[in-house]
Amino acid sequence: MVEQNLAYACGLAAVGGCMQVMAILVLAYPQYQKTVNNVKYSDSFESLLVPMNIVLQILLGFVNTASTWYGPVSIVIPVRVSAQLLFNMFFFGSLGIEKFAKDVRVGTYIVVLGALLLPIVGPTAQEGQDAVELFEHIPAEIWTAILVALTTISGFYCIKWIGDKNTIGTVKHAYKFHILLIARIASAVLSTSLSKFLVGTSGLSFGITVFGYIACSLVISSVAILQATETDQSTFVPSSACGIQFMNAITGLIIWQDYLVVQSWFGYFTVVMQIVLGVYLISSMDEYSSSVDSNYALAQSVKIQIGKEIAHERGKSIVAYAGGSVETMLAPIIEDEENHDDHISNKIVRFRTSGNTRSIFASKEVTESNRSYVSYESIDSEDKFSQEFG
Repeated sequence: MVEQNLAYACGLAAVGGCMQVMAILVLAYPQYQKTVNNVKYSDSFESLLVPMNIVLQILLGFVNTASTWYGPVSIVIPVRVSAQLLFNMFFFGSLGIEKFAKDVRVGTYIVVLGALLLPIVGPTAQEGQDAVELFEHIPAEIWTAILVALTTISGFYCIKWIGDKNTIGTVKHAYKFHILLIARIASAVLSTSLSKFLVGTSGLSFGITVFGYIACSLVISSVAILQATETDQSTFVPSSACGIQFMNAITGLIIWQDYLVVQSWFGYFTVVMQIVLGVYLISSMDEYSSSVDSNYALAQSVKIQIGKEIAHERGKSIVAYAGGSVETMLAPIIEDEENHDDHISNKIVRFRTSGNTRSIFASKEVTESNRSYVSYESIDSEDKFSQEFG
């Protein structure tokens, strides 16, 4: 076994996170230039992109493998993921490929701070672990079988899609995003443990480990090629990071017996949750979107704004009618229902959202169907409104 050194492990993990982003960037940036700026590249240049990605993935494999030799996987993975998120935001933001809002930037910094705290409260390095003996425990065997099954099934789809992409130029599958996500998470977690397993085995066990590691690397490379052009990076990267964090923490406890050397269970749990919540803040996922209809709330806000303007015109106050529904509030102000409909369907309302003043054309049909009528461009005329909403 290699002598454990957390500084080496964390440093190599951070380099691996940066290289992962660079490997994706090699494919994503030319695609962005072609799509957005209509830049045309020669066939010889484009033929070099995938080989460049593969070379970076191979180098990345060596770096990631070495990082696991010097410390626990439950420390290495979060550091690598936080570095990937940080460099993903830096490179993709600097090059203009994607724009990262304040919540994404803050979420990334939260994840990075959590990764810095993990070596202080999480599992410490364990000297002299027998990898073969650890894998012979029944819980470890079951968990390994689950990871192998997920990697094999999702990896089959990824390799097949590489062929489809070369043939028809795109991948068509209803669950493309989810399968790529599973492949990314399962293969990353499995390959990390296999790479740590390499230095503690020999003979047949070593051969099986090498085969499994190469298979995982093939799946990881396939996902990297596909995710660069088939997924939204601002969604895929945080989602995979969150999944890898959870699965890797479980792997550390079940296979590598991290529960024996956790410095502070409360601190470890808190920091892991901080990282997961930071990743959740970064992502576009919203578990509460089904309980709060933002479009409906916006529609009601527009009605209230209209009511305020009408109340002002007639010398009345909308505050006096607060407490019931929006329609109840507006009823005493707009006595005639037909008149109310006319105001709702013909009035231009200016309001402020997230610090940006936008003009919208409020339509009764739109507000009743709860469709979103906020565009990135101001809708300041009826013609524009008709184009936007038909």
